[in-house]
Amino acid sequence: MVTEAGQVRTVNAPVYPELDLLTADARAVARAMALLWTYRPRTACVELLRALGWKSSSGRAFTPEGVKAGQRELGERGLLLEHAVRRDYMRLVDPVRRTAYRELLDETVADTLREALWRAEKYVPGKLTYSGWPLWDSGTTVAVVRLAFFSGTPTAELDRLVQQVAHRHDWGRVLHEACIQAFDPALTARIEPTWRWNIVYQAVARVCRNFDLEMLPMHRWGLQQLGDARSGIPPHLRLQLAEALLLAGAGDRVLEVLKDQDGGAADALRAAVAIQKGIWADGQAGFEAALKRRQTELHAKRRVLPESLAWFYPLALLAQQTPKHLERARKFCIGESGSRNPSPHDLWGVWAHAIGVRQGECALERNSITVNAGYLSISSIWCVLARAWLGPETVGKLGAKAAAQDAEGIAALRERLQACGLDWLDAQVAAAEAVFAGGEAPADFFVAGGEENWRTVLASLQALGAETSGDAPAARVVWAVSLDGSGAIEAVEPFEQKRGPRGWGKPKPLALSKLAGNERLEPWDARVARAIRPDRYSGRRYVLDRAVAIGALIGHPAVVMADAPDVLVDVVEGTPELEVVREGDRYVMRVTPGMRGQDPGKDYLYSLDADEKRELEALRHITVMRDSPQRVRVVRLTPAQRRAAQLVSSRFKVPATAHAELQQTLQALAAHFHVQSDSAEAAREVPAEARLRAELAPQGEALTLRLVAAPLGPDGPRLVPGKGRPRVMAAVKGESVGAVRDLNTERAHLDAVLDALPFLAPPGGNDAICEWNVEDPEQALAMVEALHVAPAITAVDWPRGQQVRVLSVDAAHLAMRVSTGRDWFSVKGEARLDEGLVFRLEELLAAAAGKSRFVPMGKGVYAALTHELRERLADLAAVAESDSRGLRVPALAAGWLDAVLEGAQAETDREFREKAGRLEAAQNLPVALPAGLQAELRPYQEDGFVWAMRLAQAGFGACLADDMGLGKTLQALAVMLARAEGGPSLIVAPTSVCGNWLAETRRFAPALNPVVFGEGDRAGVVEAVGPHDVVIVSYTLMQQAQERFASRTWHTLVADEAQAVKNAAAKRSLALFDLAADFRMALSGTPVENRLAELWSIMRYCNPGLLGPLSRFNERFAAPIEKERDRETQRRLRRLIAPFVLRRTKAQVLDDLPPRTELVLSVAPEADEAAHYEALRRQALAAAEGALGEDSAQARFSVLAQLTKLRRAACDPRLVSPALGMVGAKLRAFTELAQELAANGHKALVFSQFVDFLTLLREPLDACGLRYQYLDGATPAAERSRRVEAFQRGDGELFLISLKAGGFGLNLTAADYVVITDPWWNPAAEDQAMGRAHRIGQQRPVTVYRLVARGTLEERIVELHHDKRALAEGVLGEGGEGAAVPSTDELMALMRGD
Repeated sequence: MVTEAGQVRTVNAPVYPELDLLTADARAVARAMALLWTYRPRTACVELLRALGWKSSSGRAFTPEGVKAGQRELGERGLLLEHAVRRDYMRLVDPVRRTAYRELLDETVADTLREALWRAEKYVPGKLTYSGWPLWDSGTTVAVVRLAFFSGTPTAELDRLVQQVAHRHDWGRVLHEACIQAFDPALTARIEPTWRWNIVYQAVARVCRNFDLEMLPMHRWGLQQLGDARSGIPPHLRLQLAEALLLAGAGDRVLEVLKDQDGGAADALRAAVAIQKGIWADGQAGFEAALKRRQTELHAKRRVLPESLAWFYPLALLAQQTPKHLERARKFCIGESGSRNPSPHDLWGVWAHAIGVRQGECALERNSITVNAGYLSISSIWCVLARAWLGPETVGKLGAKAAAQDAEGIAALRERLQACGLDWLDAQVAAAEAVFAGGEAPADFFVAGGEENWRTVLASLQALGAETSGDAPAARVVWAVSLDGSGAIEAVEPFEQKRGPRGWGKPKPLALSKLAGNERLEPWDARVARAIRPDRYSGRRYVLDRAVAIGALIGHPAVVMADAPDVLVDVVEGTPELEVVREGDRYVMRVTPGMRGQDPGKDYLYSLDADEKRELEALRHITVMRDSPQRVRVVRLTPAQRRAAQLVSSRFKVPATAHAELQQTLQALAAHFHVQSDSAEAAREVPAEARLRAELAPQGEALTLRLVAAPLGPDGPRLVPGKGRPRVMAAVKGESVGAVRDLNTERAHLDAVLDALPFLAPPGGNDAICEWNVEDPEQALAMVEALHVAPAITAVDWPRGQQVRVLSVDAAHLAMRVSTGRDWFSVKGEARLDEGLVFRLEELLAAAAGKSRFVPMGKGVYAALTHELRERLADLAAVAESDSRGLRVPALAAGWLDAVLEGAQAETDREFREKAGRLEAAQNLPVALPAGLQAELRPYQEDGFVWAMRLAQAGFGACLADDMGLGKTLQALAVMLARAEGGPSLIVAPTSVCGNWLAETRRFAPALNPVVFGEGDRAGVVEAVGPHDVVIVSYTLMQQAQERFASRTWHTLVADEAQAVKNAAAKRSLALFDLAADFRMALSGTPVENRLAELWSIMRYCNPGLLGPLSRFNERFAAPIEKERDRETQRRLRRLIAPFVLRRTKAQVLDDLPPRTELVLSVAPEADEAAHYEALRRQALAAAEGALGEDSAQARFSVLAQLTKLRRAACDPRLVSPALGMVGAKLRAFTELAQELAANGHKALVFSQFVDFLTLLREPLDACGLRYQYLDGATPAAERSRRVEAFQRGDGELFLISLKAGGFGLNLTAADYVVITDPWWNPAAEDQAMGRAHRIGQQRPVTVYRLVARGTLEERIVELHHDKRALAEGVLGEGGEGAAVPSTDELMALMRGD
């Protein structure tokens, strides 16, 4: 407990009863084990008992046998836990060790316990080793730290202890095991206050942000202290506890806690309470003031509040549902994310992405708003809320597996929230699920429901109409109409609205005096201005006759409703409806809208003049009906309609027996009303037209569509499809005409139109009209095109405005001619449209390359390229080159061009048809495995062999891009063996794997005659080889002897690790390109590592000319995919290379391969190391910025040099500043990890980019006596093989390897752990390294650890890995999205930490 004065007093918790039943020896052993606290060996317990000077029951010092007997007794009573992996490592169960530890502190002087523990653990305070904290074992460290904290150690000593421990261990984990795990309130109260409250603060924050159940006991204890002795709690903890109460839904308690608190954070909490109550605008204003104040306090612009509190601000903005608020919320979330384009899977990126989807800026990534049960945090709640806010129409339906995982995640989330007592958060999740399922939401939930979602989307669409043409007027008069609940007109007011650079500004009131008699008004405004008359009480004032004005506003282009001033409405004339309903044996009539009576309370009518009385009388007969947010109907009752309404209003009833008289009456009334009746017969009955009519009208920059049912034809009433009564009757051309509507068929036709136009939202159940305002020009033209051919539409009407015509152009309109050249095809053609218009092929290609598929032809006519034709033209543009003679397509793309011509009127020659059918014909060729192959191919390997052989038969090259470890070498050997009769083979490979090729060839293809170029007579090797001969040469020697290798034709040419020629301009690459071969084969597990130009280089080797020159490839593919993330271009490139690139991953083909788990170990540097890194970063930034004035290549080189320096500093300060002698935190983390892996019987591969860092890593391994193998680029080939074999036999727990030297050509399946000590720019290099252990032959699961220095460049490098992998998979795989490689500017941003 904490007293009112802030002092702590101990509360005696109940003693664990089992302790009293133990023998004296077992009780002593239990107390010693409690002091050791964590899993420790028996020897540690013996040493501690002796250091304490405790005697056994025999009067002698405790022996190992005595301790073993005591532990046996503890185990028999169920009071002992044994470590799952480390044998003979034990600890007490939580209740026992808590009680025993407390008893020990109560009964023994703390100094005695400290001295005994230190002596037993061989810890000398103040004595540090070369690497800082002297205790390597984390369990020993936890015991020392725990006793220090719970024995009242002063703050200064605790601070020094923490600093020392953090040199070697993860302080957060040590603190958790020492003070938070097995939480004891009484002991926690003994901790020195400053540290006690800091620990409680961390626990409460973890519950609020990560819903950490392990922190829950301390979290609850903290809340109890808040209630019992608030004055003793420091301000920062009080704020955190207030946040916990906020998330629990205790808003009033929050305000009470904050009563004496001042500052930006306290203000934000108060604003959040208002937001919880649904007071959105006030909460928003309060939060904005709090943010501004907090930014001033912290001298920072973003992330000034924890995310568990900051998210209330965008919540308040989203709840208000206007485009302005949405944009403000999006900008805030982007700012908090720290990225201009945050990933939808990252914190804050969830909201930014959802808002972007709502604004129409991007497509929804559904997996970004699903919940993973394994990763629950505040962002999980954001996913659920964002999904509810977007609505089921936008989100769509998840797949069965994803839906099941999401349901599991939400159930786990709610269970966790309830366990943590965060009731308000749990209620938000429940409300979100209810809204998403179509149910009702609480009044204070930020999503109001489906209709409001629709309104929000509509408002966003309206906001897109801000862009206008250059000749539009600079100002306009907007008329605002106010109505009461019955549709009566309360006011009609003019406003002036001016156009600015960003569109129409805010309307300002306009005096009637400026309109009265103004001859410069637009015609539509002049008609309304005629309703203005002078005020009889003042010659300078004017009044507006509302009854006359509303009639003049019919068809006016700028009318708004006063309660929605941002939405223009279409004002149309309406006809009243007469509904006849049978109730039992009588008929009842209703007129809609009815006529309003005079207000009996208006005694002032006697004082009105004639004009005023006439206006009020006219207004009684006018009703304005709001059909939709964009459309209102003005119904003005004629004298005949008024009399009918007056008669019907008495609710008289007609007997059913008077059916004939009723029919006669309805036929007469059909001339004045739209009659809908359960039983009505017109003078003439006609079949009802169930198909719909589409009414289109320009609306500013948009196009308005209204779908209506016209059962009586174009001259009859126009009704809402599928609604109303089946029987309808009206006067059509002076005749009473009736019909029976098929409401179900009308609804089916409406659904068919909505299916054809998916950008139209289905009308709500209460909508009085089916109307949409389409502002996107592309969608508007697509709508016009689709409506004219839709079977559900009987006609398209243009009630007002210029008609738009759209002429479709498809492949059938194309006339193409193809002729064959030496190694290319000449392509010419044109398209002939229905109205005699002709497009040349070049014009069509230019139109297809544009953003719109609609080409303006003038006078409201557009040519519409069908989606299929645009795809065909884009495919043609992907391979065609244009010159003065027309278009040329490389001969290798014959099959691609043939697919483009399908369905067109094509004139081709014989040579083209032969080449186009060559690849297709080869696909049916039978291919048998060579008899001399001494291996049984797996099914996927046999598929790869057959695929390559068929390409070879067709005259194409092949790129086998299988994942590392899937047997690319074996498949290539099978190909060479099958082709051996035709001539010699040449294998070009990295030096390090040439020996492996020789061994594998002799092993699996003994019928071949392999020879390594460079051994023996070089001069005669190339000239003498023939069938069945295989020459193996390194890239370096091939380049040096390029003329010799290029002097002959090789029957089969294999380039292994073909990424070695990713730079097409390098001499090595040019030498490879010049080799003559009948069949070229590239082997590479990573054909795309950084840039798509690397893929072009490999394809230039395999199939020269297919992708055109590099400059055109960059223009067509690389730039759109890497910079613009163009998915269509990405898919096109994938289709183009698909016949020639075969890639299978381990997950796709190896069901028996154990799983691979990748983990990031974040290593926190101590203060000195962090300061050293920051100083280097600033120096590097200054140097790099100074180099930016040089040429671009030199500038990039300088930036990369500075970044390399920072990467080395992140590994260990001594790599950059050896004079400091500062041991890095990463070295300590690695040492502890290595010890744990070795102690648990694991073997690990350790990779680093820097050889000198590997040298540093060896030092602690030598000191600990851990055995290891070592390999870097300087290791000779023979020694390299010896060390690999030794490791595979079991000689050494670790294998230290430089990343580039061991990235490929090694099989190290003896290891089941991989440690990457410093992340490399290129994730493919890391994948190669992991593939050394995770490959065919591995029997155990493989775990990969990346050691990443916190707060350094390494964290950003790991973030880049995802994008680079996406770049490769997007082109080679079935999905993904192209990602940009860091430019010089982006590298500078990495250095700045942006």
